[in-house]
Amino acid sequence: MLVREMIKTGESRLLKAHCMDPWLDAELLYYYLTGTDRVGLFLQAKQPVDEDLQKAYFDLISQREKRIPLQHITGTQEFMGLTFQVNPDVLIPRQDTEILVEEAARMIRGDNPSVRQRRTWKVLDLCCGSGAIGISLARVCENLKVSASDYSAKALETAKINAEKNHVKPRFYQGDLYAAVGKRRYDMIASNPPYIRSHMIPILQDEVKLHEPMMALDGGEDGLDFYRRIIKEAPEHLRSRGVLILEIGHDQAEDVSGLIRQTGAFTKVHIVKDLAGHDRVVYASALY
Repeated sequence: MLVREMIKTGESRLLKAHCMDPWLDAELLYYYLTGTDRVGLFLQAKQPVDEDLQKAYFDLISQREKRIPLQHITGTQEFMGLTFQVNPDVLIPRQDTEILVEEAARMIRGDNPSVRQRRTWKVLDLCCGSGAIGISLARVCENLKVSASDYSAKALETAKINAEKNHVKPRFYQGDLYAAVGKRRYDMIASNPPYIRSHMIPILQDEVKLHEPMMALDGGEDGLDFYRRIIKEAPEHLRSRGVLILEIGHDQAEDVSGLIRQTGAFTKVHIVKDLAGHDRVVYASALY
């Protein structure tokens, strides 16, 4: 069997297993196994495959056929140009969340005139999971101190590993939302909280509903349970004119914006769209 024939067979098996991107996954598993890339694959395509490599490759294909996420097989996910360790204890970082990081970075760098500028920013990555938001901000911005909190001790262990691998040193806190940080106040609170409606969980892809942590997905009956708590208590944990910035589901901008306005504690609510044109991020500054 040639390399290209082996990968084609892998693709066919993943297609039959209803994996979303069978061609891409079949190639990525080969890259992971061999340490090569697309150029290497092009050069190796017509080479015969030895039995050991063939067995190892189809073992990986077998895992993916069971709808185990590709990232759980390889153990990593790229986010903001950085590599993050992932496992079933944390939500796999997604490209949509890069919109939040990029918008927050604009504020910290002074590129957003609607946000009060500071020499140094204290940032809280709330519901941090793998630590992708806080760690990425620490890498792309110089003038900030990052804290990260999560309810899950296992998630925090993964976040600590990711911080070390990416050469940043956040402060980590474990607990239920703001209870983790006590009375501390921040210049920015950034969060990608659980926001999937409970009744929508069963129709999610198997990779998500069977292999990612439910506590990072389920946002309650209307998907807003965590937003209500985060927004209500945010004024008590923001410094003067501090910023609350949240990732949202594509149809949640109106509801989340309304929750922010109801507090009477924030300025104009801003909505940022993702690359597909969907509402993805909401932010506002504290009035005081």
